[in-house]
Amino acid sequence: MKVRELYREQERLARKAVFYDAFGKLKYVAGIDCSYYEDLIIGGAVVIDLNTLEPIEKAHVLLKLDFPYIPGLLAYREANAMISAFKKLDTVVDVLMIDGFGTNHPRRCGIATQIGVRLEMPSIGVGKSFLCGDIGDDGYVYQGAERTGKLIYSPRSKKPIYVSPGHRISLETSVELVKKCMKSGRIPEPTRLAHEYVTGVKNTLR
Repeated sequence: MKVRELYREQERLARKAVFYDAFGKLKYVAGIDCSYYEDLIIGGAVVIDLNTLEPIEKAHVLLKLDFPYIPGLLAYREANAMISAFKKLDTVVDVLMIDGFGTNHPRRCGIATQIGVRLEMPSIGVGKSFLCGDIGDDGYVYQGAERTGKLIYSPRSKKPIYVSPGHRISLETSVELVKKCMKSGRIPEPTRLAHEYVTGVKNTLR
């Protein structure tokens, strides 16, 4: 597919996303991330118990890398590996926390939105660098008049992370849940552990 066609597909997916809390009691959160090794992409998922923030299950996949890096289209490079890893889990997960962005995206469809809509699951994007929009004095990210994300600072880091809802969860609940999952350092436990996991898998391949 051409880039313009992928942009239009993102716009269609964005229209399917909803940003209210469409779930019951939360118990298990899966952090999802990926890494690269030569011509492979490593997708990894780590499930944590929300009460203890301890990992209870993990799974990964190795897939052939078949899509180039194009800004704004990262999901087409990484989402399949992330979804494939998630589908290997046995735990019934309540929310996905994904390394990347949700509705805070030029076409309101970052990787957390694409994965959330494709799986029809609540999803949150946790970005480590600023993507787009304007940052207000209140710490929210605005795209036009719409709040699409919020900056969160850990007490142990001067650098913020950028939280945005992906699908089936509100911005405020996304922020609350990410804060609840912070244990040490800058990154919430689900995505921090997922990053460590895929990095460890990559190191075994060297």
